[in-house]
Amino acid sequence: MRTNLHLGRPRGWVPADPRLRLRWRVRLAGAALAFANAVVYALIGMGVARVVEDAAGAGVSLAVFGAMAGTAFLLGAALLVALDNRPAWLVGAAFQLFASVAYVDVAPQRTPAYEPWGIGLKVAQAALLVLLVYLALTPAHRRARSAA
Repeated sequence: MRTNLHLGRPRGWVPADPRLRLRWRVRLAGAALAFANAVVYALIGMGVARVVEDAAGAGVSLAVFGAMAGTAFLLGAALLVALDNRPAWLVGAAFQLFASVAYVDVAPQRTPAYEPWGIGLKVAQAALLVLLVYLALTPAHRRARSAA
């Protein structure tokens, strides 16, 4: 499987082909959303962003949760910038769906069930899901056909 690596490109580099330029901008927008999610999850893990009223006994689990989720989104942001790989975007889209379903599934067990940080994260993750589905369903590049 061939990937299109963009590391080491000059600053401000964008592809000349308009279709690839749009794709590159979608990837950068997705990376920005993933990075923003990583920051919020890090804040949750550090206890700066409060997501539950009674944090007694949940401090360690929130720290671990914040670190794991933040790391996953940071990795996603790096992958969006570094490569263009349709199967990776499908996995990322599945991850977004899983995160949203898990949030709704766990909500009744928390106080409050839904809070501004979580809702904001889900809005950003829904936007990221749309971008990942676009990247997964559109071709990364066109290969030149030989005249043979």
